[in-house]
Amino acid sequence: MKEAFIRELKRKTLSFMHNAQYLVGRRRMEKIFDGYDASVIENPPMKGTNTIAFVITRMVRFHGGQTSVLRLGTRLAQKGMKVLYLIYKPQSVAEMKLCAKANLEGYKGSFASFDSFASGIGKKYVMPDIVVATSWDTVSYVKKLDTYRMYFVQDYEPYFYQFGEEFLMSRSTYGQGLHMVSLGAWNKMMIEKEASPVSPVDEISFPYEAREYRGVPRDYDAYRDKKTVVLAVYVKYYGKRLPNLIPYILTNTANELGKKGITLDVRYFGEAGTYRIPGGKNLGQLTHAELAKLYSEADFGMVASMSNISLVPYEMHATGLPLIEFKEGTYPFFFPGDSALLASINDRDIADMLLEAIEDPDRLRAMNEKAGEYMKGLSWERTGDEFYEIVHKAFDAGKA
Repeated sequence: MKEAFIRELKRKTLSFMHNAQYLVGRRRMEKIFDGYDASVIENPPMKGTNTIAFVITRMVRFHGGQTSVLRLGTRLAQKGMKVLYLIYKPQSVAEMKLCAKANLEGYKGSFASFDSFASGIGKKYVMPDIVVATSWDTVSYVKKLDTYRMYFVQDYEPYFYQFGEEFLMSRSTYGQGLHMVSLGAWNKMMIEKEASPVSPVDEISFPYEAREYRGVPRDYDAYRDKKTVVLAVYVKYYGKRLPNLIPYILTNTANELGKKGITLDVRYFGEAGTYRIPGGKNLGQLTHAELAKLYSEADFGMVASMSNISLVPYEMHATGLPLIEFKEGTYPFFFPGDSALLASINDRDIADMLLEAIEDPDRLRAMNEKAGEYMKGLSWERTGDEFYEIVHKAFDAGKA
């Protein structure tokens, strides 16, 4: 009798949990479906190149993608364009500005909510010459404005999801008629390979901000004598950053190094300070100055660039920090393979890799030189200028 009661209680508990998960998931998708538009548009000719509006989900502090939008918009403003950032989720303009300043001190451009802007066209606001989607969920909003539509593709976003609704919905945005501009060549390759685009896919260089991350004097010869190795690890909760696999691998690495009398001091960063990560200390979301300090104190950096590469490997390399990346990711697509220590995602032998590296200072110096040579000439000024040229080429084509 008691066992039957317990079985029934477990069944009802599991049923309740499954229903609760289903309801949470359904409500989340209902919010995504609100305003969703999967139609394919025909872009009108660009009427001018004076004004440009970027549509963003909402402005969030310490967000790499939104910082990139701010950097691009700032460069276009420096080139003489009027720049506007439109936020489609509820957020006050004061909070937008506060978060934007935390991401990029001295950014240029102004903010408005998408709804207030769209309803105020012809009254308070003028239709921009160009409106730009900045993530897949902003595409439907961009299509609501009858002007030239572009799509700043910062990553191949279907890979953010398991195969299913959001995977398919995000992939479909690449075939909806917007003029796409890929940040780096990898997104362009993936779109053309997997998404059958019906509109142009241009590309701009993947940049970094050299003025914020300068070379740090490093004595690679001293690595041989280290009894503590400080490892700075970029972490995010979503799967493309391997948030569960990396701590598992590094726990094994720490155990193996411990047998050799070496302590592995793992310092995670990039996610909220409340995010719990085993086997290391979570420093939370850091300012540019705090990142530069961390990179200068660390002996190695680690990033999982499993989809489009992020700014973090560039920042680490800029300071001369030796980097651990993954063979299965996109790092080898951007950098020479011998500019970092390349591990496998199932690799339990990073300890051996580190031990070999600290015994070979010449290799560390060569890695630094290779990465530095590759990054020569990269900057947000150059990338912004490339985007500006793409805009003017599209404008000229529309006049033909």
